[in-house]
Amino acid sequence: MGFPRKNPLRLPIRIRLSISYFLIFAFAGTLLVGASWFMARRSLYFELDHEIGEHIDDVHDFIAAHRLGGDETRARAEIAAEFDLKDDGKWLEIADGQGRWVYRPWRMQVVPQDLPPASSIPSGGAFTEFAVGSKTVRALRRSFTADGRVWVVESGLTLTKTDLTLARFRNGLLLIAPAVLLMAGLAGHLISRRALDPVAAIAQEAQRIHDGNLQSRLPRLDTRDELAHLSSTLNDMLERIESAVRSVRDFTAHASHELRTPVALIRSEADLALRFDRSASEYRQAIVAIGAEAQQMSSLLDSLLFLARVDAGTEQARLEPVDAQLLCVQAWRKWRPVLREAGLRLTADLPSGPLMVLADNLYLSRLLNVILENAGKYTPGGGSVRLALAISGGGARFEVRDTGVGIPPQEQNRIFDRFFRAGNVREASAPGSGLGLALAAWIAARHQTAIEVHSEPGVGSCFAWTLSLASQLHAELSGGDAGYEVESARVVTVLDRAG
Repeated sequence: MGFPRKNPLRLPIRIRLSISYFLIFAFAGTLLVGASWFMARRSLYFELDHEIGEHIDDVHDFIAAHRLGGDETRARAEIAAEFDLKDDGKWLEIADGQGRWVYRPWRMQVVPQDLPPASSIPSGGAFTEFAVGSKTVRALRRSFTADGRVWVVESGLTLTKTDLTLARFRNGLLLIAPAVLLMAGLAGHLISRRALDPVAAIAQEAQRIHDGNLQSRLPRLDTRDELAHLSSTLNDMLERIESAVRSVRDFTAHASHELRTPVALIRSEADLALRFDRSASEYRQAIVAIGAEAQQMSSLLDSLLFLARVDAGTEQARLEPVDAQLLCVQAWRKWRPVLREAGLRLTADLPSGPLMVLADNLYLSRLLNVILENAGKYTPGGGSVRLALAISGGGARFEVRDTGVGIPPQEQNRIFDRFFRAGNVREASAPGSGLGLALAAWIAARHQTAIEVHSEPGVGSCFAWTLSLASQLHAELSGGDAGYEVESARVVTVLDRAG
């Protein structure tokens, strides 16, 4: 699948907007000019037609007032006397209902046409245009009844004056058109510039921001439009970038600090061991110390690499049916001797058979190890740690309760931050990097749950989380599983007796 090719003739947005606005204004201006000319022509023709219609009404009133319907000779004489001088320059012809001429001046006779009979003329009359020499005449033919006789009248006016007025108006519009186009171009440029000035300001301010001043923000716009939304969105993005960069810097700084200590101790132990001759027991002690620091550094590197994979999105939890009771038993077996050596007592309250939950086997095991390790690390000698698993609210609830130093209330909401360690823990110089609970929180989130914390300084802490069940509480086992159930029940019984 190919990538879209970039058009080398692609114009900048400012120019495209200017052209678009110019075309819009030019089209609007052209439309306005055309509409103006059309309205002017319509208005002039309306006045012309109205004048012609009134002239025919005058003819009607004259014939009716003088009662010219009975005597055709008298009608010819009186009509000629009335309209020869009065309507000089106007077109006027009168005939009877059969189209026989009653009145037709000499200048009208240059047009070889007869008036049609009254029956062929529409009731409202009909307009017609014809040429008389170099002039054009617009005429109205109408029939009416006056003094008991049907008359056909054709009255008209030349279009010379009207056409001259329209020509002058058209020429004026043509002279204005370049100015309209120029104003359209200027208006398009100004509007596009005004519209894009905030974008240019945002772009200029964005170019000024780099990794050294990520706390800077783009100007907030109060226009409540798309540009204000763009500025707000970019500021939100800058906040996320700043947070991510700060997280990376803090991560790097804390990681280098945490790695510097075991590396320095390993180097100092090796230097001391090599500087003078020592006995075998002293060499052994140095190697043990180096091994312990190497083990701590290896654990720290493992946590750092895990978090790096988490940030890169390559770590994915695969949820499937997992026996939570078996994982708890395995965790108890692993940590019981370790805590016993530290002078602590580990007890457990587990179901006697399998308890299937939806989980990632490796991640859930790591979560249990992190919480149990923290409980043992921050519990003084002579204390106790209790691991419990039970059905609660339709899910499997895990609890790890200790009698350790506890967590101050004001710091409980930060214990899942990377590299954070509570103040009482730092004062006690307890070993640790502050990454374990961050890993535990990520694992819990991938299991669609969260770790609950209940802690009181000097009394102890309780970490709990709940997972969804994947099967019935008591599944019937077969074969080797039945043997495991007996062993599990025995282990739980011993733990209960010890508890």
